[in-house]
Amino acid sequence: MNRLAAPKFDTFTLKNFQLESGVVLPHIGLAYRISGTPSSKPPLLTCTAFSQTYYDLAYLRGPKLALDPKQDWIIHTELLGNGRSSSPSNTLPPFNGTNFPSVTIRDNVALQYTLLQHLGVQEIKAVVGASMGGQQGIQWAVSHPEMVERAVVIVGNCRATWHVRLFLKALANCIRSDPAFQGGNYTTPPLDGLSRMSEAWAPWTFSPEFFARQDYQNYPDTCADSLDEFLAKWRTRYHTNDANDLLCHFQTWSNHDVSLTPGMDGSIEKALGNVKTRVLFLPTRTDAYFPATDVAAEAALVPHSELVVLDTIHGHSAGFGRSKKDREQINQVVSAFLSH
Repeated sequence: MNRLAAPKFDTFTLKNFQLESGVVLPHIGLAYRISGTPSSKPPLLTCTAFSQTYYDLAYLRGPKLALDPKQDWIIHTELLGNGRSSSPSNTLPPFNGTNFPSVTIRDNVALQYTLLQHLGVQEIKAVVGASMGGQQGIQWAVSHPEMVERAVVIVGNCRATWHVRLFLKALANCIRSDPAFQGGNYTTPPLDGLSRMSEAWAPWTFSPEFFARQDYQNYPDTCADSLDEFLAKWRTRYHTNDANDLLCHFQTWSNHDVSLTPGMDGSIEKALGNVKTRVLFLPTRTDAYFPATDVAAEAALVPHSELVVLDTIHGHSAGFGRSKKDREQINQVVSAFLSH
């Protein structure tokens, strides 16, 4: 579901919020929603991924699923730059559009922490997220190790590799290549650039096995009889998103590195070695962004970690419940981890 069609949300607002860059935003808003009934029990916290809303993890939420609002209360937060939390597209001058400052995963965690303090939350049962949401989960474990009991990192990692940074730069350049983009000061959406970005992204999102099967009929959002028909639908995937918002997320993703947390001296070993949280890493066998071997190497640095590699042909997209099998696998593993 795209951000425009996602259900209603609340906004937590702050004045004069200082980002890691040193920029102070006069007003900042964090989109969030609460499922279940708030209580004295520590809540679950969910974090969103690239361009997404809390609804994109709906396949994990419900009766007898990993996140059951009848058993736990859940605070769903949304990433800065997604068009609902503060973003280039909804921030007033002088920080609108291309003037929106760089934000980091740690900026998001700091804002979420302030929201939880406002709600009177002192402990978190678990932080759960996929991709950039998982990056927030591990950052929570590094920044607030005494506060978070568990973290679930689905198709996510602990820092952006140079391989991923080059990939993200190429996608950003697809958007910028559209003459309608006008250096970010567009008056009409740069749809050609957004289409180029989406098509360039397709082989990364899935896997060689997925395309070799030539089976595109089992997926509601891209149901198709051929590759051409599949790509025709895939090209319009981000047409409802603001281009500057997407570029904001590319930058946030590229900057992700838990070793840059204050006090960690740029050492990934120190950052992850200090984690007291129990962490579940769920990479997939076919993920091109976060290969299972890379995630396994990071997980080995976390004192209390579990690694489960999901067997799927859907690459990175499996982390968002691409198929019934993916959804069942992830729900089963996360449910077991949270109930230990």
